[in-house]
Amino acid sequence: MANPSRWRSFAHIEETLAAILLVFAFVVIALQIVTRFVFHDPMFWTEEAARYAFVWLVALGAAEGVTSRTHITMDIVPRMLPERAQLFLRLVLDVLVLTALLVLVYYGFFGAMRAHKVMSIAIGVPESWLYGALPVFGLLAAVRIMLVMARDVRLLFGARSPSVDVPFERYL
Repeated sequence: MANPSRWRSFAHIEETLAAILLVFAFVVIALQIVTRFVFHDPMFWTEEAARYAFVWLVALGAAEGVTSRTHITMDIVPRMLPERAQLFLRLVLDVLVLTALLVLVYYGFFGAMRAHKVMSIAIGVPESWLYGALPVFGLLAAVRIMLVMARDVRLLFGARSPSVDVPFERYL
């Protein structure tokens, strides 16, 4: 596996970008509220800019959710299994999710390229800036799930007993 500090640095860049997008969306929405209700002359571009920032923020946050395994799951049956069986089932499900993510990247990329021909009305950028969040999310989530799977494989075939009920640590 690659240098873990490199992956942590990459995750830190993602977190910093998400924080910047969150602040940007907040400022733009506040600007929209002030110009609409105080000056009675709303800025036309703020709503679209906030939507673009929010879509990218959600994509980055959803990719982080893969790392920390905070997405919604149904764990009634897996909790009845022994720890190693839980780990094996998790790996099988992760392979299915990884496959779906790679399909999402493939079709999301071509969808974003198709949207590149269409310009947004208010801010005048290609719509691919908005739709590009989908394949980027898929790629980030795929990389993250592969890292989580590598950890789980080491746990499954390692000498020590896996503990699947401990709170999930950061994998990056």
